[in-house]
Amino acid sequence: MGVVDFDIWRHPLKSGAIAALTVLLAAPASDAATIREPDTTFKSHRVLYDMVLRSAESGSNVADAKGTMYYRFEALCDGWEVESRVALRLHYGRVGSAEVVETTWTFSSFEDYDGDHLTYAVDHKRDGVLVEAFAGEAGKDKTGGFASFNDDETSAVDLPVGTLFPAEHLKRMMDHAKQTGGAFKQVVFDGASVDNPYEVNAFVIGPVRDSKLLAKGDDHARKPVFVGATSTRPIDDAWRIRMAYFPLFTPKTLPEFEIEVDYRENGIAERMVQDFGDFSLNLTPSRLEMLPLRTCE
Repeated sequence: MGVVDFDIWRHPLKSGAIAALTVLLAAPASDAATIREPDTTFKSHRVLYDMVLRSAESGSNVADAKGTMYYRFEALCDGWEVESRVALRLHYGRVGSAEVVETTWTFSSFEDYDGDHLTYAVDHKRDGVLVEAFAGEAGKDKTGGFASFNDDETSAVDLPVGTLFPAEHLKRMMDHAKQTGGAFKQVVFDGASVDNPYEVNAFVIGPVRDSKLLAKGDDHARKPVFVGATSTRPIDDAWRIRMAYFPLFTPKTLPEFEIEVDYRENGIAERMVQDFGDFSLNLTPSRLEMLPLRTCE
């Protein structure tokens, strides 16, 4: 695939599942006295994913799905900034004569390195008509927390003690993957939908190489998996993780949605599957660019 011009993503997709996907992974602080160096736990990058239909149950009526997701994760001087823009076309009925629904979804957030403050904004349109638009902020400490939304229906929500924001959750989950693996359950607030917070039941399936699960002890060199990547060196270690999302305040027997991701140790997702229950999507990276480290004064 040729070089993709990232400037095509200057326009503003679905809350909930797509929202969670884009942050699995606002405004920087203005007080110069508190500025620190960028956190290098995860690599700053931007990536373009192709979205296609993976599977559909007979009763789902989904015939096809195609789209693109642009995602930027960048370490600033005081925290992580995330930007995501999704454009998805869902075909209902038979291919060739199906009803087509176009969804566009834009999300941005800023999470400080201490993991106690998060700002976020969402813009969601369907067939060009605004479905929802809100912004807000969340804060927490050892006694719990509080999050606000400026939409018409949900103005605020309490956060239980131990709630994690997205980058903090990813850091702990990757540490768990490297140390013990297996189940990892946490309450997570990402600000990408008013259904937050979620109880996220994650399970580390195992290490992966070229999107294939590895047997323990397999230490052969790994080839890059990103189309368009210029590096020929082996990529960082990666783990396949499955996450089931349950809205915390509206308990359900089945998860609202599930996401399966192959995460590199540096925080880059090299493979994703999003499961809505009656249909699922594959997300495959088509273009990756590493971003330079910020200079802080």
